[in-house]
Amino acid sequence: MSESLTKAYDRVKSIDWDPTYIRQDQKLVEKTRFHLEGLKPVDPFKTFVREYFQMEQEKDNRHYAILEASSRLSESAPDPRWMEGMKFGLSNLSAIEYSAGRQMGRMARSVAPMELRQGYMMQVLDEMRHTQLEMNTLRHHMRSWRDPSGYDVAMRAAGTSVGAGIFRSMCEDFMTCDPVETSLGLQMFVETAYSNIFFVGLSSAAAAHGDKMLASTMLTIQSDEARHMANGWATLATLLQDDRNIPLIQATLDKWSWRVHMSFGVGNNLFADYFVTKRQESAKEMNMRWLFDEFYGGFYQKLEKYGIKAPKHLDRMISDQDYLSHSAAVYLFGAWPVFYHRFDPMTAADMDWFERKYPGWHASYGSFWEAYNRCTDPTEHALVIKELGGLPNFCQVCQLPTIFPLPSANTGRSCMHDGKRFVFCSEGCQEIFLNDPEHYQGFQGFLDRYDGFELSEVTRDMGFVREDGKTLIAQPTLDPKRMWTLEDLRRCDYVVQKPPPPPLAEVA
Repeated sequence: MSESLTKAYDRVKSIDWDPTYIRQDQKLVEKTRFHLEGLKPVDPFKTFVREYFQMEQEKDNRHYAILEASSRLSESAPDPRWMEGMKFGLSNLSAIEYSAGRQMGRMARSVAPMELRQGYMMQVLDEMRHTQLEMNTLRHHMRSWRDPSGYDVAMRAAGTSVGAGIFRSMCEDFMTCDPVETSLGLQMFVETAYSNIFFVGLSSAAAAHGDKMLASTMLTIQSDEARHMANGWATLATLLQDDRNIPLIQATLDKWSWRVHMSFGVGNNLFADYFVTKRQESAKEMNMRWLFDEFYGGFYQKLEKYGIKAPKHLDRMISDQDYLSHSAAVYLFGAWPVFYHRFDPMTAADMDWFERKYPGWHASYGSFWEAYNRCTDPTEHALVIKELGGLPNFCQVCQLPTIFPLPSANTGRSCMHDGKRFVFCSEGCQEIFLNDPEHYQGFQGFLDRYDGFELSEVTRDMGFVREDGKTLIAQPTLDPKRMWTLEDLRRCDYVVQKPPPPPLAEVA
């Protein structure tokens, strides 16, 4: 940056003032346990608001020009498995982007140094832009895809569906935890650790499957993520100047490395392995390269000189890569009637690919897919979820079912707090709960709402029924011989029941 530009930036910054009509103890809307008093903030960009708007306008012009040109070309139809899967994927992505904007608003209201506040406010605008871009993609797909049902309820489903619960619980945690946690959790893990896997991987997969609309959307969003990563690093570098923050940072990084692994990480792996037909790298291969080698082995390792240690559950996060997407798929496909897209069962070619990439896949998951394929015809009155003994418990923290790492060898557990029993999927989620139980004990999950409901009543209550009022939006195959209806579900005679809790775990 030139000397004259630096001077101009410093001059603009000097316009900031402390209003005398607000008491000192009222200046920050939300309090934080982190120590920021007297620290010299690190400003990574020194960007003027005027320059920011010019840059974003140029990106929008380029993005929409690509879409306009693409719409005039005669192209082959996108891949059905991908397009149906994006009904679930895009609905949650738009909700995550919107919540990220709210999270950065909290940071701007809670952190005093102006250099940091300006970066957070620009990110708020970024996240609103991203939400609009993704909503535009949803609208495009709803108008152009051969079966728009699912896209039309996507935003409502992001707040009510059982699958969206894992993302919603993460976002609600971000928006209600200590505000500085928001920066460390969101910007270090979601936007730095998973950025390449998500934005590069997702845009590549979208292009490969004929979804050029989403590919362009993801690429124009990714160009903003570098600035968000820098915002997170600026916050972290500022906090590291005070040794009192070190144990607070360690606890936060331990929490959010696991929290994001069991939410955003599960979603990434599921999309990368099960929503595609044209595969190159597996989700495990991408994670080992971009997440564990580059982020935890490179960027994160630089924090050791400040006394920051590797995440407490890093070994488990690595070993989970053998199972994460597959166990998630067992749940997603098993509970298909309470989702809002057509499912595409795994073919023999898919299964052979999984066995090559994940040796032992057939032994662990082959029986599920055999059962699933026997339960796709509505005239048989059979549900795979019923065949397998019903729904499992759900974790109080991450809202995932207690089937990880393997449904047959899971780490589900429970503990007592204030006379009530709470269920967790893992030691990591149990620790998060016990460190701040008031933050999580009020969360109402799927089984709390629908225990004792017959399954067709659940689907109707969620609103996942087509315009005729009887045909399900979700279908267990892309092209069923006959579409499943609410009456077909009733004939399956399945009532949602909360299973017995897993064993009580020892509490350190």
